[in-house]
Amino acid sequence: MNLETFDLSQAAYTYGLANTPLFLVRKLQDDPAIRAISNSCSEDVILQSLRLLMGQEPTSALEAVKPYAYLVALWFKPEIGPLQQAAEMKTRAHQWYSYVAEVLIETYSPVQTQLIEVPGVLPAPSVTPEEAPTSTRVIVAP
Repeated sequence: MNLETFDLSQAAYTYGLANTPLFLVRKLQDDPAIRAISNSCSEDVILQSLRLLMGQEPTSALEAVKPYAYLVALWFKPEIGPLQQAAEMKTRAHQWYSYVAEVLIETYSPVQTQLIEVPGVLPAPSVTPEEAPTSTRVIVAP
């Protein structure tokens, strides 16, 4: 999959707002486009794109955020090796890169998701408070 097909406009906006590297990391971890990159692209594709970006001077917020977005995408992967490889890359153009990579390695926790389907078990229907029987209390969390 080509990394250019993913919409990183929200990540670029976040980069423009970020006043600290940790703020940027938290917001990128919440960005669905970053998660989609992690789920759709191999570690090799992400690392190759990072290598290309390391030697380039960014000319826009979109180009400036890509290394950080790709680091976070690697953070979502089930193995830490590719993230460690990315952390070894050097750049002068991205001032927070080494720090962000270090933080992501320190906070790395392998997570794998798996869908388990149980035969004969149907999901419970969702009920709005208006549809609930009057003898049952429904607590709605904000």
